[in-house]
Amino acid sequence: MQRIVLHSDMNAFYCSVEMLYDPSLRGKPMAVATQGDNPDGKGIILTKSREAKACGVITGEPIWKARQKCRDIILVPPHYDEYLRISRLARDIYNSYTNQVESMGIDECFLDITNTTSSSGG
Repeated sequence: MQRIVLHSDMNAFYCSVEMLYDPSLRGKPMAVATQGDNPDGKGIILTKSREAKACGVITGEPIWKARQKCRDIILVPPHYDEYLRISRLARDIYNSYTNQVESMGIDECFLDITNTTSSSGG
């Protein structure tokens, strides 16, 4: 039997959650950074929006370097509790379709739907 496995990867997950709670961030170059908007520029970019990516900002780079590439970037501190909460909600949805869910981090899962017969969940 051929297996059917879906891959779910919520790109820019931390940024997406931040935009959910603060819609004013949508459509703007923004990033979640370890030090938030720390004036000394220390810390690193954890994730960035599409708009910041278009400016050349990359995950893992120092804040000071991201600011050189994107002067208007909005930096916010991480809210890990919220990211975990939203991640759990997504997994609850996945689990309504299959009990074979393999998490590969907070924002990525593989779902084996080989034996799933319902197209409407649970």
